[in-house]
Amino acid sequence: MKALYPMVLLSLTLGASMATHACSYDGQFNNPFTESFPGSLDIAMATQDALAKNYLESVETLEGKQGLRRASWWLKLIAKKQQVELRSVSYIYLIDSHLWTKVSPDQNIEIHVSPVSAKPSSVMLMSEAALQALVQGKVNIGKAVELGIVHFTS
Repeated sequence: MKALYPMVLLSLTLGASMATHACSYDGQFNNPFTESFPGSLDIAMATQDALAKNYLESVETLEGKQGLRRASWWLKLIAKKQQVELRSVSYIYLIDSHLWTKVSPDQNIEIHVSPVSAKPSSVMLMSEAALQALVQGKVNIGKAVELGIVHFTS
């Protein structure tokens, strides 16, 4: 019985850490009232304001693989379109889905890759509504930063 205790403890610990890095596309419930990364709440509030003022359009809710596929596609397009702006970015974080994307120096991206450090440097924070607007060319990075719907940490 004593040998079983460490195994149970290990599985609970690993299970808990996996859930903390899961995005909403993994079928995990994410509490919308928690700030998952510093600045996320500010982005969420600015996004709601931009939606109310019609600077942004609402994003159709897609769950699971479909939602992840759409977000992945948009992130790949942004990586191609915004190469100059993303030169100093190491991660993109979508605040509403809690989806992390690693950006390499050559602008290749790895979707669904959480930072190794608890405080990663150079993160681009945004919502999926902001991502959609950037992809569709309805807003540029400068305007998105001005509206507060995109934020770069350093």
